[in-house]
Amino acid sequence: MKVELKYNLRGYSGKLGNMVYCSYYNYRLCHSRIFTYPKLSENHLRMRDISHNLNELYLQASEAYRSDLQLYSRRNAMENQARSVALRKQMPGAKALFVQCMWAWAKANPEALDLKTITLTEMLALESPVCRVCTSVEAGYLKKVSRWEELTQLIA
Repeated sequence: MKVELKYNLRGYSGKLGNMVYCSYYNYRLCHSRIFTYPKLSENHLRMRDISHNLNELYLQASEAYRSDLQLYSRRNAMENQARSVALRKQMPGAKALFVQCMWAWAKANPEALDLKTITLTEMLALESPVCRVCTSVEAGYLKKVSRWEELTQLIA
């Protein structure tokens, strides 16, 4: 099926009725297909449980730690964004950076932790690098930004 775009639209992404439209290659290609709901598998349920647990961990984190993550997020958006306008994309926020660090930590220690059941007290007991923003940068989970050494607030 070929999609025709009207009204000077370069591309369209989203769902309209039972059709899904996707733009690729900086709006040079627009693809459409009929929407079908995916079949849920064990992996979907596992990812849902992990996402809920990581959300709870982020909400339980101290306000000072979350403000450090937000400050890092703003600095990261200013310093590490692509220079070319064509390659720019929205930089991740504080919560997305926290989730990214947790997944990187789980990948580095697959036998030691389970993201479905980890708690803040277990993170502190295991001396996780995610417990402080500066140690996350030192561990390589986050890119370096200016004055990252000052972001030392503890997660709990």
